[in-house]
Order: sequence, then C-alpha cells, then structure tokens
Amino acid sequence: MKLPSSIKPDNMKNLVNHFPQLLTTLQIESSILNTAREFHKEGLNGICFLGMGGSSIAGNYVRALLSKESKIPISVTRDYLLPTYVDNKWVVIAISYSGNTEETLSSLSMANEVGSRIILMTSGGKMAQESRHPIIHLPEGLQPRAALPLIFSAVLPVVESLAGMKITNFQYLEEVLIKKSNTWNEWRAPPEDIAESFIGKTPLFIGARHLAPVAYRAKCQINENSKALAFHSEIPESNHNEIESFVQTNECSVMPVFLRSGLESTKISRRTDVTYDIYSEMGLGPMNLVATGKTQIEEMLLLTQFLDMVSVELAELYEIDPVSVEKIKELKHRLNK
Repeated sequence: MKLPSSIKPDNMKNLVNHFPQLLTTLQIESSILNTAREFHKEGLNGICFLGMGGSSIAGNYVRALLSKESKIPISVTRDYLLPTYVDNKWVVIAISYSGNTEETLSSLSMANEVGSRIILMTSGGKMAQESRHPIIHLPEGLQPRAALPLIFSAVLPVVESLAGMKITNFQYLEEVLIKKSNTWNEWRAPPEDIAESFIGKTPLFIGARHLAPVAYRAKCQINENSKALAFHSEIPESNHNEIESFVQTNECSVMPVFLRSGLESTKISRRTDVTYDIYSEMGLGPMNLVATGKTQIEEMLLLTQFLDMVSVELAELYEIDPVSVEKIKELKHRLNK
C-alpha cells in the first residue's frame, strides 16, 4: 500500500499533523480478521506482542485499553527471548517495522519453535519473507515511531477479534482528532509553549492506568525526536518510591508532567492531586496536561498526538533534525561488525 500523497516521510511535523489520517490509512485484509476470529473460536490462553522501540508501543496501548474487558492476558515482550509461559495455546503478534529487528526475529523464532499461532506486521525485510503466517503489510519509508497510528489501527481490531470483542471505529476517532488538533484548545498551552517550558528541564511524564503507556510514549518521543533526556513513571507505583527521590536536591532539573484523565477514578484523582501538591511545595514546578475525551481511547490518542507535536517543537527549539537517529544507527553498525 502507499501513503497519502500529502504525507512527507522526511518531515516529522508533517507526520504528526497527519496522525489522525494515519489512523484510517491502513485497511486490514478481511482474511486477517477472519484468522483472528478462528483463533478465538479455537480458544487461546493469551496474546503476546513482540517488538522493540516504536514498533512495540502499540502493544502497550492495546494492553492498557483492553485490560478491563479482555478475559485473556495480553503481554508485551521487548527481548531476544520469548517468555516461557507463551506456548502453542498463545497467539503471538510480532511487529517489526523494518522487518529486520534482531531481537524481534529472535523471539519470533522461539514462538515458531513452541508452535504459537502467529500474526506478523512489517513493511519488509526478513519478516516479510515469512510464508507460514498471515502478514499485515505496512507502507515503507516511515520512522517506526511515526508509524504508531498505522500499527495501532491494525493491531487493535486484530486483538479485539482474538478476544471476541466489538471492533473499534477508527473513522470516528479520526474525525475527533482532526477537530481537536485544529485548535489544541483542550490544553494548558499550545505545543510550542509546552516545549519551551522544557528547555533546561528533564520532563518526567507521569500517567495512571490507560495514560501510563502515553507517558512512556512521550518519554520516547522526547528522546528520539528532541534528542533530550526524559523519563516516565506510573501512579500509584511511583508514590511508593520515586516521590522520595527529590528530597535532597533536584540536580537533574526534573519537571513532573502529570497526564490527567477526565475519566479518573476518585482514588487515582485524589492521589494524583496530592502528589502534584507535594511536588509543587518542593519547588519542582509540576504541570498538569488534561485530556477530556469521551472515552479512554480518545484521551490516549489526543494526548499522544499533542505530546508528539511537543517533541517536534522542542527539536526545533534545539535546532536539530527530529527524523535523524544517528546514535541508534551507530549502535546497530557496531553490533553488526
């Protein structure tokens, strides 16, 4: 398949602006969904995502989104090894945008050995040469991190079919995101203002439940697009350890950024409010970014696109190319020697 002509693969801001459209660009073949439904009828003990970097994040989103409804476990593996609990009763979804990610190919080989039922997703490489398993073909030419909306829009319906659930309407989600992203009027400030507040700071993105993977995504985007340090954590877990780490000094100039949901439970809302107040009293200058979508998936995608744009704006402030990943390339080069 080809990308829409308005998309420029070498322009990260263009790609972020097209985030909503990318949610509906990839049309999954009916045979893939039929295969997933057959696996559901046959019975399965779990679903395991294999992937690294930008190719794996969709698995985290799916797991967080469906954790309340799915009656089977969903796991995400970023390693050379397949967890020993994954066997022929599990379905493995292996994602490698390039098709050559060595960790993913290694764990995929192990899934083949134990007889797992497998669905692949790739734009080419060694994985595309597989003939034993159904393949979801991705368009070539993107950075894996920019392909998140493409990947997510494909794997969510597959997992929903595997779990016997109703399939999500991505056409509706595209419309919601286009409307909201035209003004960004939900946020405290536009992306460029948030990016400017990160200059000289190390953002610590903090999320709870369905926004925890969005916090992780934001950290990765600042790392890769902005070439800057960033971290992520999760409430309530961080209240049992991380909160103590700022007592002495804030040598890293950490800036807590709380990702807030309009659908928060009373306990999570209260805990986050108190944590915010404590960090304010400590002089950390925390920030709240609140998404007010009608559903969890709306909130996840709205915050994701917004923070993706923040990372691109920060790259512009640092006068660096957000597409370039020279250190990653150098690492791969040395590993291949």
